[in-house]
Amino acid sequence: MNKTTGGRGQRTGIRRQKSEDRKMRSYEDKKIKLLNFLFSQLLKFSSLLLTVYCLMPTEVHAEDKVITLSDAWRSAIASYETIMLSQEDLFQAEKGIDKALSQILPSLTADADYTQYSEGVSSVQPENSSSFSLKLTQPLYSGGKEWSLWRQAKKKTEANKRSLEATKEKIMLNVAQAYYAVLKAEKTVEIKEAALKRAMEQRRVASARFQVGEVTKSVVLRAEAEVAGAEAEHANAKKDLLVAKDKLARLIGVLEDFKVSDPNIQPLPDTNLDTWTSLSLEKRQDYMQSKIEEEVAEEGINYAFGNFLPSFKLEGVYTKRDQDPKTFLFNDESMFAGVIFTYPLFEGGLRKAELDEAKSKKRQAEFRRTSIRRDIEREVREAFHILETFTSVIESHKRQVSFAEENYNMVFKQFSYGLATNVDVIDANTTLVSSQSNLVNAIYDYQTAIIELKKRVGILFEDMKSAKQ
Repeated sequence: MNKTTGGRGQRTGIRRQKSEDRKMRSYEDKKIKLLNFLFSQLLKFSSLLLTVYCLMPTEVHAEDKVITLSDAWRSAIASYETIMLSQEDLFQAEKGIDKALSQILPSLTADADYTQYSEGVSSVQPENSSSFSLKLTQPLYSGGKEWSLWRQAKKKTEANKRSLEATKEKIMLNVAQAYYAVLKAEKTVEIKEAALKRAMEQRRVASARFQVGEVTKSVVLRAEAEVAGAEAEHANAKKDLLVAKDKLARLIGVLEDFKVSDPNIQPLPDTNLDTWTSLSLEKRQDYMQSKIEEEVAEEGINYAFGNFLPSFKLEGVYTKRDQDPKTFLFNDESMFAGVIFTYPLFEGGLRKAELDEAKSKKRQAEFRRTSIRRDIEREVREAFHILETFTSVIESHKRQVSFAEENYNMVFKQFSYGLATNVDVIDANTTLVSSQSNLVNAIYDYQTAIIELKKRVGILFEDMKSAKQ
């Protein structure tokens, strides 16, 4: 009896042990499957992180490309087509010096010919003949025209150098205006984005007050309309930013996306108007170019007057001939030299007309220089007076923004408690947006005005070169 009972208990224990072993194995299998699943997901996640990491440097590099105003100036000067055209004009003017110099230096020419004669025409006619000649010509005196032409070429080259410098300053001003247009557009996007957030907050408050019956549905609808309008203005501001960046990219020759940094131009030294005006007549490249063109016109008179004077030139010729058969008195070689004198007697009034034309061009050059001088003086005065007003204007706009912000915060709080209408909030928001925009425009217009005054005085390119050094 005891043996039977003991045997059953032992078998029951064995079966229980086996059942627990199976459960344990099942648990271990599930655990292994879970670990495998987690490991596979971890591999996928790691692969995704690796892909993002590989792509991140390119995106960050594109987003972090920042162009300063100095970078934009140097890039435009190095690549803009208008400057390339001016450089080609300068190159052509330099070649004009070489052309004028060729009128002074001697010239050497060689000629050769061969003739085959038909048979039986004449008993004294050779069967063939050939000749070779070498001629040296040296101008001695041409009424001073050759030297006048050379001086004109040198002065035209100097004038083209001045023109190139003036073109660079003009491009620099265009780049600065486009650069600050981008900065203005960026600030406008920020202002419109903040206005959109305020409109959305106004809509939230209006909806909450409508739910409790404090306002009518029209207040909510007006708030919805303000949000829609703010969204449209924000979209237009972002469009204007893209357009401004495209214009700047065209000037500086940049294809990839970029950002601009605020250059924070330093104010000009406290100098009076008369000092700036006198400095402009010393530094303005276009004014110096007009003075050089006046000197070129003076040389044109000297050149035209040289047509009335005689000319001398030295000429030497060496000739070698061959003939088969040689005829009577045939000379194999010959050499001679001589001085040629030329004096014009009558040419139908051409010289007089050319001289009168040259004098007229001289008068034109004088009028042009006077006009440019007066325009420069007016431009400098205008830029100086504009710059003078910006300090007070900026301070006024700063106060306006401060008052507008305080007013909006107060009106919006009153609207939240039912002490102001939605129209009051809209008016306060409009005033705030307008004052913020005016302040941004005034700040960047002030910095642009500093650059424009430097350009009108003629020191902008010099400042850039000195800053680079």
